[in-house]
Amino acid sequence: MVDSVYLIWFLHRVPRSREEDFRAVVHDAVEVFRRHGAIGGTVMEVSDPEAKYGCSDIASGVDVAPDEVVYAELTYFHDRAHYDEVMPRVDADPELMELYEKLVETVDISRILRSEMSTVFELMNTEEHAKYRRTPHRHWHPAHQETA
Repeated sequence: MVDSVYLIWFLHRVPRSREEDFRAVVHDAVEVFRRHGAIGGTVMEVSDPEAKYGCSDIASGVDVAPDEVVYAELTYFHDRAHYDEVMPRVDADPELMELYEKLVETVDISRILRSEMSTVFELMNTEEHAKYRRTPHRHWHPAHQETA
């Protein structure tokens, strides 16, 4: 059992007119990370930004323009030591610099929020998690789907 996961978290505010460009760039960037040893990555679109259950909505915490869509991106590593091992290879990959330049053309890079995080605890419903892992997901590129 893994004691913790280390991840890079990004919050992207993407102009609706550039969504397809953004998705393509981030997809290829996650591939670079995977190729150099990262566990993988997840990109999620905020599908319901409304405030609920006494919480504030995401637009209250970050400045989201009416013509923007919010995406969260997570890139996974086993732990900090694994991150430290993988990142020099990722940073040295010329493809990543090309993708960064495309990202700068697609979004305002200064508005991307970034953080590195470690797991405090993880509590999973193992049966539902196994079902999730076996279910094809419509936004996954076929190369990302794992067989059960």
